[in-house]
Amino acid sequence: MHILVLGATGRNGQLIVNSALSRNHTVTALVRDPSKAVLQQHPNLHLVRGSPTSQSDIESALQSSSSAPINAVIFALGHRRLSGSPFSAPAPDCPHDLMETSAKALIAAIRACSTLPTQPKLIINSSQGVGESWNSMALPIKFIFSHATAMKMGLKDHERMDAVVRESGMPFVLGRPTVLKEGEPKPVRAWPDDGNGMPWMPSITRESLAEWLVDAVERDDWDGMSPVITN
Repeated sequence: MHILVLGATGRNGQLIVNSALSRNHTVTALVRDPSKAVLQQHPNLHLVRGSPTSQSDIESALQSSSSAPINAVIFALGHRRLSGSPFSAPAPDCPHDLMETSAKALIAAIRACSTLPTQPKLIINSSQGVGESWNSMALPIKFIFSHATAMKMGLKDHERMDAVVRESGMPFVLGRPTVLKEGEPKPVRAWPDDGNGMPWMPSITRESLAEWLVDAVERDDWDGMSPVITN
């Protein structure tokens, strides 16, 4: 399959690209500066210069290959902070509506591309806490998302992006990972959209998340759903 990845140079995005390439998929990555992209060199990886907030740049990425149309888009954009602390301030050059604006640009670009034989499935790296999954969060995590400026801003942007994707009418999967940790890939469990039944303070490794998002490209188990995912 041919996968377009937005956010390919981020911590999750790099792992997603690696997972997709390891499964012999073709990957197109939209990056701001290909010369600075920290991605492995691979014959099945194609870099396209552009911004995820630009409809025309996304159109270029969608049409960059004449031999294999895009089958799916993995959306792995996220808000950047000044440090790794959840209470760190947002990066000054990171717009508060990055994900919402990029989702709108992506959907408009797909609609404008007459060369696509079918609408690609949208696989979204969302977050626990969005929508009905808020009630499944442990109190300490709710406190962080309620009081840390950057985390609160990011969750609100996730909420708006969620609405944009659902209202588009396009095929989608909204994966909502719990607390992200570093570590090797482990088995992943997909819980209901509201997270009902999850254990206290669950987590998931970034590599596990990346593998699951590529699974969602290949399988239809979660189409039209927004499961909370954990290890």
